[in-house]
Amino acid sequence: MTEKIKFNKNLSKKLSLDTMTDLGPSDTQGIEIKSPGKMHWLTIKGETWDDIQTVLTTELYDPDGELSDFIIQVEDKSLLEKILNKADDRYSVKAIVRCCNWFGTEFIWTPSIKAGQGNSKLAGDSAKKAIEKGLNGNWVKIRWNGNGTGWNCWNHPGAENKKAEWSKMSDEDVIDSVFDDRIITSLDHEALIRNTGAKV
Repeated sequence: MTEKIKFNKNLSKKLSLDTMTDLGPSDTQGIEIKSPGKMHWLTIKGETWDDIQTVLTTELYDPDGELSDFIIQVEDKSLLEKILNKADDRYSVKAIVRCCNWFGTEFIWTPSIKAGQGNSKLAGDSAKKAIEKGLNGNWVKIRWNGNGTGWNCWNHPGAENKKAEWSKMSDEDVIDSVFDDRIITSLDHEALIRNTGAKV
Protein backbone atom coordinates (compact mmCIF):
# COMPACT_ATOMS: atom_id res chain seq x y z
CA MET A 1 0.00 0.00 0.00
CA THR A 2 1.39 3.40 -0.97
CA GLU A 3 1.73 6.07 1.64
CA LYS A 4 -0.75 8.93 1.29
CA ILE A 5 1.01 12.17 0.34
CA LYS A 6 0.07 15.17 2.43
CA PHE A 7 0.62 18.83 1.74
CA ASN A 8 3.67 20.22 3.55
CA LYS A 9 3.10 23.94 4.15
CA ASN A 10 6.67 24.69 5.32
CA LEU A 11 8.33 22.86 2.43
CA SER A 12 6.00 24.57 -0.04
CA LYS A 13 6.87 28.00 1.37
CA LYS A 14 10.62 27.22 1.29
CA LEU A 15 10.46 26.02 -2.33
CA SER A 16 8.47 29.08 -3.35
CA LEU A 17 10.99 31.44 -1.75
CA ASP A 18 13.99 29.52 -3.15
CA THR A 19 12.52 29.52 -6.63
CA MET A 20 11.71 33.23 -6.55
CA THR A 21 15.20 34.20 -5.40
CA ASP A 22 17.41 31.63 -7.14
CA LEU A 23 15.62 30.40 -10.22
CA GLY A 24 13.48 33.37 -11.09
CA PRO A 25 13.59 34.86 -14.56
CA SER A 26 16.01 37.61 -15.42
CA ASP A 27 14.70 41.18 -15.47
CA THR A 28 14.19 40.92 -19.23
CA GLN A 29 11.97 37.83 -19.08
CA GLY A 30 8.76 39.76 -19.68
CA ILE A 31 10.10 42.31 -22.18
CA GLU A 32 8.57 41.86 -25.63
CA ILE A 33 8.33 43.73 -28.90
CA LYS A 34 5.10 45.72 -28.93
CA SER A 35 3.53 48.59 -30.85
CA PRO A 36 3.32 51.79 -28.77
CA GLY A 37 -0.24 52.38 -29.97
CA LYS A 38 -1.56 49.78 -27.53
CA MET A 39 0.63 50.70 -24.57
CA HIS A 40 -1.08 53.86 -23.16
CA TRP A 41 1.24 56.71 -22.05
CA LEU A 42 4.92 55.78 -22.33
CA THR A 43 8.41 57.15 -22.01
CA ILE A 44 11.55 56.17 -23.90
CA LYS A 45 14.90 55.28 -22.32
CA GLY A 46 17.63 57.77 -23.18
CA GLU A 47 18.19 61.50 -23.34
CA THR A 48 18.87 62.16 -27.02
CA TRP A 49 18.55 60.37 -30.37
CA ASP A 50 22.21 59.29 -29.98
CA ASP A 51 21.12 56.98 -27.13
CA ILE A 52 18.89 54.97 -29.50
CA GLN A 53 20.36 51.78 -30.98
CA THR A 54 19.76 51.26 -34.71
CA VAL A 55 20.08 47.88 -36.43
CA LEU A 56 19.91 46.32 -39.88
CA THR A 57 17.09 43.77 -39.94
CA THR A 58 15.44 41.34 -42.29
CA GLU A 59 12.04 39.71 -41.95
CA LEU A 60 12.16 35.91 -42.09
CA TYR A 61 10.13 32.97 -40.82
CA ASP A 62 10.98 31.62 -37.38
CA PRO A 63 10.75 27.87 -36.55
CA ASP A 64 7.04 28.30 -35.64
CA GLY A 65 6.20 29.68 -39.08
CA GLU A 66 5.79 33.29 -37.88
CA LEU A 67 7.36 36.21 -39.75
CA SER A 68 9.84 37.88 -37.38
CA ASP A 69 12.56 40.49 -37.51
CA PHE A 70 16.12 39.14 -37.46
CA ILE A 71 19.08 41.42 -36.71
CA ILE A 72 21.99 41.19 -39.17
CA GLN A 73 25.44 41.79 -37.67
CA VAL A 74 28.45 41.33 -39.97
CA GLU A 75 31.45 43.53 -40.76
CA ASP A 76 32.47 41.96 -44.08
CA LYS A 77 30.60 43.66 -46.95
CA SER A 78 30.84 40.63 -49.22
CA LEU A 79 29.30 38.42 -46.52
CA LEU A 80 26.60 41.03 -45.91
CA GLU A 81 25.66 40.97 -49.62
CA LYS A 82 25.41 37.15 -49.53
CA ILE A 83 23.23 37.24 -46.40
CA LEU A 84 20.92 39.85 -47.91
CA ASN A 85 20.71 37.78 -51.10
CA LYS A 86 19.65 34.73 -49.07
CA ALA A 87 17.05 36.97 -47.36
CA ASP A 88 15.59 37.87 -50.80
CA ASP A 89 17.13 41.37 -50.49
CA ARG A 90 14.46 42.36 -47.95
CA TYR A 91 15.98 44.55 -45.29
CA SER A 92 15.28 47.61 -43.19
CA VAL A 93 17.09 49.87 -40.75
CA LYS A 94 15.13 49.85 -37.50
CA ALA A 95 15.45 51.59 -34.17
CA ILE A 96 15.50 49.46 -31.03
CA VAL A 97 13.45 51.70 -28.72
CA ARG A 98 13.29 50.74 -25.06
CA CYS A 99 9.96 51.97 -23.67
CA CYS A 100 8.16 51.86 -20.33
CA ASN A 101 4.45 52.57 -20.09
CA TRP A 102 2.46 54.35 -17.37
CA PHE A 103 1.82 51.05 -15.54
CA GLY A 104 5.48 49.98 -15.41
CA THR A 105 5.46 47.55 -18.34
CA GLU A 106 8.76 47.69 -20.18
CA PHE A 107 8.75 46.79 -23.88
CA ILE A 108 10.69 47.23 -27.10
CA TRP A 109 9.36 49.17 -30.10
CA THR A 110 11.13 48.53 -33.43
CA PRO A 111 10.01 51.09 -36.02
CA SER A 112 11.64 51.29 -39.44
CA ILE A 113 13.56 54.54 -39.61
CA LYS A 114 15.19 54.30 -43.03
CA ALA A 115 13.24 53.78 -46.22
CA GLY A 116 13.79 50.34 -47.68
CA GLN A 117 11.60 47.81 -49.40
CA GLY A 118 8.03 48.66 -48.45
CA ASN A 119 8.93 51.40 -45.98
CA SER A 120 7.90 54.98 -46.69
CA LYS A 121 10.19 57.88 -45.84
CA LEU A 122 7.26 59.44 -43.98
CA ALA A 123 6.99 56.41 -41.68
CA GLY A 124 10.69 56.64 -40.78
CA ASP A 125 10.72 60.40 -40.30
CA SER A 126 7.57 60.40 -38.16
CA ALA A 127 8.92 57.50 -36.04
CA LYS A 128 12.14 59.43 -35.39
CA LYS A 129 10.19 62.54 -34.36
CA ALA A 130 7.99 60.49 -32.02
CA ILE A 131 11.05 58.84 -30.44
CA GLU A 132 12.72 62.21 -29.86
CA LYS A 133 9.55 63.53 -28.19
CA GLY A 134 9.44 60.59 -25.77
CA LEU A 135 13.09 60.82 -24.65
CA ASN A 136 14.49 62.54 -21.56
CA GLY A 137 11.69 61.43 -19.21
CA ASN A 138 8.85 62.85 -21.35
CA TRP A 139 5.58 60.89 -21.31
CA VAL A 140 3.88 60.56 -24.69
CA LYS A 141 1.25 58.65 -26.62
CA ILE A 142 2.32 57.31 -30.02
CA ARG A 143 -0.19 56.05 -32.58
CA TRP A 144 0.12 54.86 -36.18
CA ASN A 145 -2.19 56.88 -38.43
CA GLY A 146 -1.55 55.15 -41.74
CA ASN A 147 0.90 55.68 -44.59
CA GLY A 148 -0.47 59.15 -45.32
CA THR A 149 0.37 60.50 -41.86
CA GLY A 150 2.78 58.06 -40.24
CA TRP A 151 3.27 58.07 -36.48
CA ASN A 152 1.42 60.71 -34.45
CA CYS A 153 2.78 61.65 -31.04
CA TRP A 154 1.57 63.96 -28.30
CA ASN A 155 2.82 64.81 -24.81
CA HIS A 156 1.07 64.05 -21.53
CA PRO A 157 -0.28 67.35 -20.13
CA GLY A 158 1.07 66.94 -16.59
CA ALA A 159 3.51 64.11 -15.91
CA GLU A 160 6.64 66.11 -15.05
CA ASN A 161 7.20 64.23 -11.77
CA LYS A 162 6.42 60.69 -12.97
CA LYS A 163 9.50 58.48 -13.30
CA ALA A 164 9.78 55.21 -15.21
CA GLU A 165 11.13 52.13 -13.42
CA TRP A 166 13.57 50.46 -15.82
CA SER A 167 14.94 46.95 -15.39
CA LYS A 168 18.58 46.86 -14.35
CA MET A 169 19.62 45.03 -17.52
CA SER A 170 21.85 46.76 -20.05
CA ASP A 171 20.42 47.61 -23.46
CA GLU A 172 22.63 44.88 -24.97
CA ASP A 173 21.27 42.25 -22.56
CA VAL A 174 17.68 43.29 -23.30
CA ILE A 175 18.30 43.02 -27.06
CA ASP A 176 19.98 39.61 -26.59
CA SER A 177 16.94 38.42 -24.66
CA VAL A 178 14.30 39.83 -27.01
CA PHE A 179 16.13 38.68 -30.17
CA ASP A 180 17.22 35.31 -28.79
CA ASP A 181 18.34 33.13 -31.76
CA ARG A 182 17.38 35.95 -34.15
CA ILE A 183 20.79 37.58 -34.66
CA ILE A 184 22.36 36.60 -37.99
CA THR A 185 26.16 36.64 -38.14
CA SER A 186 26.81 34.02 -40.84
CA LEU A 187 25.28 32.28 -43.88
CA ASP A 188 24.47 29.14 -41.89
CA HIS A 189 21.81 30.75 -39.70
CA GLU A 190 18.79 28.43 -39.76
CA ALA A 191 16.38 31.20 -40.82
CA LEU A 192 18.45 31.87 -43.97
CA ILE A 193 18.67 28.14 -44.70
CA ARG A 194 14.88 27.85 -44.27
CA ASN A 195 14.31 30.84 -46.57
CA THR A 196 16.38 29.36 -49.41
CA GLY A 197 14.60 25.99 -49.18
CA ALA A 198 17.63 24.05 -47.99
CA LYS A 199 17.40 21.52 -45.18
CA VAL A 200 17.95 22.88 -41.67
